[in-house]
Amino acid sequence: MSAVRSKSPRCTPAELRRYQGFENYSDEEAERIIDSVERLAHILLLVVKENFQGNEQSINSSEFRKGTA
Repeated sequence: MSAVRSKSPRCTPAELRRYQGFENYSDEEAERIIDSVERLAHILLLVVKENFQGNEQSINSSEFRKGTA
């Protein structure tokens, strides 16, 4: 189950094992790591999106933007 939908292909356990420190994980462990990384990436993207939208609102409604500051 993939937490983040992407146009790029999902990392495989074999690809994960190419990275230093991940060489000795089983396929099952590697799949769990890949799922965790995808979920973390999804959460980070949501947080960045929310922060960006919040900043856009404060910039657009600020007194400085209106020229009264």
